Amino acid sequence: MRGRRNVIPGTMMFSIFGLIGQSIFNILDAKQLETQKTALDTNTHEKSFWQRVADSKWSPMKVLTDGEYEVMLREKLLRVDAEIAIIDQNISSLKESTCNVKESDPKRPM
Repeated sequence: MRGRRNVIPGTMMFSIFGLIGQSIFNILDAKQLETQKTALDTNTHEKSFWQRVADSKWSPMKVLTDGEYEVMLREKLLRVDAEIAIIDQNISSLKESTCNVKESDPKRPM
């Protein structure tokens, strides 16, 4: 099977396969460029596959504008600030209770 006499036919076959593949690619690329050119001429913007998926009502993802994202971040920041305030209140009440315990029973070690 392998030998010097099979090199030239193999090279020819793979060259033909490469020529056919490149020709198909060139034809498809020319069609795609033509559709893009007509889309630019008519000022219509075709959405990409991922944009269509994100805009679908079945998708768990959503495309956010900058304003929507900013509002969402502000809400999260507000929630974190509220949790910090609650934790600060708990810390201060615990400190007060430990001070009250120390004042009421000075002999008791902490």
